[in-house]
Formats: sequence, C-alpha cells, structure tokens
Amino acid sequence: MRGIFRRCAAFVAACAVLVGLGMGAALGVVRAQANQAGNGFRISPVRSEYTIDKGASETMVITLENPTAGPISAKAVTNNFIASDKEDGEPRLILDDSAQQPANNFKSLIGPLPDVTLKPGQKREISVTINVPKDANSGGYYGAIRFVPSDGREGGNVALTASVGSIVLVRVPGNLIEKLSLVQLAASQEGKTKSFITGGDVSITARLKNVGNIHVQPFGKVQVKGMFGKVVAEYELNSTDPRANILPNSIRKFENGVAKPKPFWFGRYTVTANIGYSQGSGDFITAKSSFWYLPTWFLIFLLLVIAAAVGAIFWFRSGRGGGGRSRRIRRY
Repeated sequence: MRGIFRRCAAFVAACAVLVGLGMGAALGVVRAQANQAGNGFRISPVRSEYTIDKGASETMVITLENPTAGPISAKAVTNNFIASDKEDGEPRLILDDSAQQPANNFKSLIGPLPDVTLKPGQKREISVTINVPKDANSGGYYGAIRFVPSDGREGGNVALTASVGSIVLVRVPGNLIEKLSLVQLAASQEGKTKSFITGGDVSITARLKNVGNIHVQPFGKVQVKGMFGKVVAEYELNSTDPRANILPNSIRKFENGVAKPKPFWFGRYTVTANIGYSQGSGDFITAKSSFWYLPTWFLIFLLLVIAAAVGAIFWFRSGRGGGGRSRRIRRY
C-alpha cells in the first residue's frame, strides 16, 4: 500500500510541475505578445517607385497606423539600402550614418521629417517630398523611410521587412544602362539545384545578375518540355504585382514550383527560358537546361532487372559448361 501511495504522490507532483511549466510558458508568450503589440505600428505603402527628372520633385504620402491599445510616439528615419547577399531581394539598410553611403545618396533627396504621436487605433498621413537637384547624378537612388519608437536604439546594418518601413526606388533619367545576364537556370528542390532527381516536387531556379547601372524588372516565360518535346509545365517569371526589381551589381534568385505532369515525373526534361528586362527594347535572354527525373521505384526495379539478367547469364554459362564436360568422349 505504501508503494502504491508513493507512486500516486510522485505522479501528482509531476503533473503539478508540468502544469506549472505550461502556465509559465503560456504567460511568457502572452507577455511577449503584449510587449510586441505595445511597440507595433503599420506603414503603407510598402514600396514606391518614381521617375524624377533632375531639378524636379515628387510628393509621396505614407500612412502610419497604430493598431495597438496604447499611444505610440514614432521617430521618422531615412536610410539608404543596398541589395542583400541572400539573392532574395531583401534590402539591407545602412543604419550607421558614419558608414560609407552610396554615390547616389537617397538620404540627400529627403528633407527632415517630423516625429509622430499616434493614439490607439489612429491613422495619420505623412507627406514626404523627394527633391532631385539639378546637378544630381543619373541612375537609381534606393532608400527607406521608417518610423521607429522614439526611445529605440539601432546600429549597424539590418534587414528591412515590409512591416517596419516604406521602400522607395527613384530613377533619375540620364545615361542609364539596363542589362541583365543569366547566372543559372536549373531544376531545384528545397533551394538546391539538381540535374538528377529521384522523388519529390520540382522547382525551376533562375538566377539573374544586373550588370547595368539601374534597377530592372525581369519578365518572361519559362517552359518545361518532356522527352518528346511536349510542354508539360509553363509559368511567367517574376509575375508578382508589382514585379520584383534587381538592383545594379546584384544577383536575384527566382524559384518557382511546377505542377507534376500526368501521370507522374519520368525521364529527361528540358527547361527553356525567354526573359526580357527592358520594356520596348527587344533585349531578351534565351537559355536552356535539362534534368533527369527517375523515381526511386524505377531505379529499384531497374536494379532488380539487372541483377536477374546477371544471375541468368551466370546460371546459363555455369549450367552449359557443366553439361559440356559430361558429354566429352575420352579418346585413346
């Protein structure tokens, strides 16, 4: 009886510990969510693009919203950004004012912006004037206008997400060169390019490098053809609205999943891409690549067939050889 009582007591204690840990974790999540909500706000639009002549200006309107239950005091910050090394199009902010800024400095186009205080649930529109001097360089100016909590501290280079700032791309006409080169076109799975696939879904990866001096938006059609030339899948490259940009001297990767052909993937496939990047210029990139898709069940079947064939040959030679020796006639 004592042993049973001790086991029951231990079980009850363990349950109490688990419940306590669970409640503590839940309270931690609630506190984290509350803290996160206390400093949150929404900004729109998340991206804007302008073409502004030298000596001209444009006014953009940013809407700032406080979705939380408490007031927020936000400080306006303007930053340049450069392309990320991840090839996913995520901008990399330059937050350190003492760091080297791009030759085409977006911050020089924006004047001082006022701080903003928002009541719970309040929205405000902030007008931002973009002034391009008459002696400005031609090309692209890339920056972000953000509103951070007034007591926030930042430093170094950080990634920018759409929820914390408005990305702005400005094109100043002049001697601009729009030029893309194809770095890679291949089948892929989970971000890794492959030429031989044995199972799973298939994606097509196209990596493009901007070798010009202005951002461009690639577009075009990608087709996947089977062994007999039949189109089994096709899609439009960079079909988002608005289309994604590639900044000068950077590589961007576009990965698109393709639907499984009927009845299944099997054999050799050819990928064909026709990619444009400058509206009305007639400049196109045409590329081809291929990959094999042999399912695992087919490879196992093939190995069994090969093994059976080898065994049959061995058995045939062994059996015939033995019979031949038994039929030999000894001569004297």
